Amino acid sequence: MQTAPSSCKIAALIPAYREAAAIADVVKRTLPHVDLALVVDDGSPDNTAALAREAGAEVIVHTVNQGKGAAMKTGMKTLTERGFDYIMLLDGDGQHAPEEIARFTALARNGSAYVVVGNRFENVKGMPIVRRFVNSLMSRIISNACGVRIPDTQCGFRLIRSSLVTYIMGSSDHFDFETEMLLLASRAGFTIQSVPVSTIYGAEKTKIRPVQDTIKFIKLMLRWRRQAGTPPAAAPLSPSEATEL
Repeated sequence: MQTAPSSCKIAALIPAYREAAAIADVVKRTLPHVDLALVVDDGSPDNTAALAREAGAEVIVHTVNQGKGAAMKTGMKTLTERGFDYIMLLDGDGQHAPEEIARFTALARNGSAYVVVGNRFENVKGMPIVRRFVNSLMSRIISNACGVRIPDTQCGFRLIRSSLVTYIMGSSDHFDFETEMLLLASRAGFTIQSVPVSTIYGAEKTKIRPVQDTIKFIKLMLRWRRQAGTPPAAAPLSPSEATEL
């Protein structure tokens, strides 16, 4: 089994766009559970970046809005280059409970994690019924494409082993990047696990654009089907390489 040292370095990556109302609270609650909190402000017109810095996060600012996927890519590249072993992804709007980060990092510290995705379907009481239906349907479609059951593929609360970053960059720059990440990880042979997380929906307005993002999802899945027979750009790490993390 691949192993990782118990002292592995874990950074939180929080992509944010117009999250002034919640970002400081998210950062403060995240910091006790990781070695670093990095906020990538994706061109927010408000004071998201300043509030994140005041709360204790390091901040990278996109001068113009490029999309959630682009913000995630910027952060993942930065944290990988800085030598972090794992990257904990969570949103800046409060929909993910930072206190549950330990559920993910426990798998990182015992060396069994490559991709770990939050699963809200163990308690869907707080999830609007329309989102429950759409998330369940999309999770079935994406699980079939990945060849492994992923109960909640639409959950952005997830842990990524930094050695995967070069395999999962993909071409998507918006919300569909979160799906493409799973497809590319599975295609390269990395394991995808799930841990239960809370279902939290507050007064925040969704940034998902139903029509545009549905079209992007369909295009992504069609492209994936066409490329299904193409081998990945690189092979997964060997056990000996993985133990060096």
